[in-house]
Amino acid sequence: MTRQRTLVVQIDEIAIEDGQIEPPKLGAVIEFPLRFAEQPAANADTVTIHALLEASTRDPVFQYTGPDSPRRWEWNGILRGDGWTASWRGFTPRTGNVELTGRFYGVMGHDTPTNVRGRVTRVQLVTERYRRPPENHGWHIVPGHRTFRDVEAAPRFFDHDMFMRDDLVEVDHEVGVVVDLDLDDVPPVPARPSIVPGDVSASGETLWVVDRELPIVVSVDSDRVAREHVLPGPIGYSRHVWATPTECWVGGKGGLYRCVTGEEPRRVNPRSVHQGAVIGEHFLACPSGTTWSLHTAGNEPVVVDVPDGYVRSIAVDGESFVVLIEQLHTDIGTSKCLIRVHVSGDVTVGPELPTIPGRRGASPYLAGTPLRIFRSGTASKVLPDLTLGSMEQLDGNPFHGGQVGNFVWIIGHPPCGTSRTGWWPLPGPVDYDRTRRQFWLFTLLDAGTLEPVKSTPIFATNPAVTTDAKGTIWVRGAGVQSIPTESMQWPDDLDVAALLAEN
Repeated sequence: MTRQRTLVVQIDEIAIEDGQIEPPKLGAVIEFPLRFAEQPAANADTVTIHALLEASTRDPVFQYTGPDSPRRWEWNGILRGDGWTASWRGFTPRTGNVELTGRFYGVMGHDTPTNVRGRVTRVQLVTERYRRPPENHGWHIVPGHRTFRDVEAAPRFFDHDMFMRDDLVEVDHEVGVVVDLDLDDVPPVPARPSIVPGDVSASGETLWVVDRELPIVVSVDSDRVAREHVLPGPIGYSRHVWATPTECWVGGKGGLYRCVTGEEPRRVNPRSVHQGAVIGEHFLACPSGTTWSLHTAGNEPVVVDVPDGYVRSIAVDGESFVVLIEQLHTDIGTSKCLIRVHVSGDVTVGPELPTIPGRRGASPYLAGTPLRIFRSGTASKVLPDLTLGSMEQLDGNPFHGGQVGNFVWIIGHPPCGTSRTGWWPLPGPVDYDRTRRQFWLFTLLDAGTLEPVKSTPIFATNPAVTTDAKGTIWVRGAGVQSIPTESMQWPDDLDVAALLAEN
């Protein structure tokens, strides 16, 4: 009799809260990115595995190992086991068939092209004890107090409010779950749809959708007629799409492409483009380096010379683009500045910005009318000279957002009414369909007043957001979806693969 293949995996709270891994529940079949972390055999809950290690050809990283420990070289690769693949990092160079001791972790998938798929046979909630010294604001795990409790399902969100209380110096905090997986008791993997949406952009009444990994773009017109456009590009890379009234531009690793209905897509630039924005027929492409390009239909691109830096955010401000870049300096760390690019190609570089107000660690983004830099719960006005003016405080702390039409969109936790932010951005307790799993809250704010207009539950923490000529707000959440006119209604799905099959 063939032995049953099982795996025990710890899933930290961040992977569940971020939406990367659906909250595990008994009997459910789940699939998620997997990592194996080497640990001493003396540590509790470790396992010893035999697997094939495909070592990465990349250089090792000189990694920090702790506040009182020296830095060490760290290698990485992919482990292939019986029914699973897992990413690996270790301080000893290895390759081939290996025997390792440690733990499996369900993790965020942005740098982990691995996975495991199985049926959940047990869910245990993991609790750690944290202590804060009276003279210190940092919390540290207290060894020896790790506990487990069997539950039917993991929570969608974990309680962090106790860390905000000044009267507590020691707390027990739920940090994730440990799940037992049966790797054999699973149905066959369904066939991949003809398109898995990775990004969306609309202009006029046409919606453009690019696949998450394939060089395929689909245009959907106002009559729901879908047309496929195949790029002469490689498979396996994510891409972004930017629509104009007459065409769309597609960028990513491998170059910049131009798509026009009725014509074959063509590559117009071999440089990778991951950031850009559109004003009418003008498309600003922002590859890495000191040269951007401004494109319009039927014309040669205009070269835009800028300081070297990483593009943090782009917004449209009248007839110009405003770009927030971050520059790396070996002596002082990093600095940020704003760059204005007019549709004519004229460039204005602003001065180095002081520290942008907002929660430390939160990513800043540009949005609003007048234009502002948002960072967590703050919004700082951008002045004509590209410096920062007065700051406004939102009633909550969204962790991401952007510009769409006449709105600022934000994403955050759904409120429960008991935290210091109350029910914001909702007006108070609301009724909605609660039969689906827990969600993130997508909210549109008035671009001028920053008052909430409407909110929608979605299953994405960093959705692509766009709007068409009719004012419909489209998101790439759980597929391509449109935001309803009424607040707190689930978004409407647009099955692009089905439209392609019909056409």
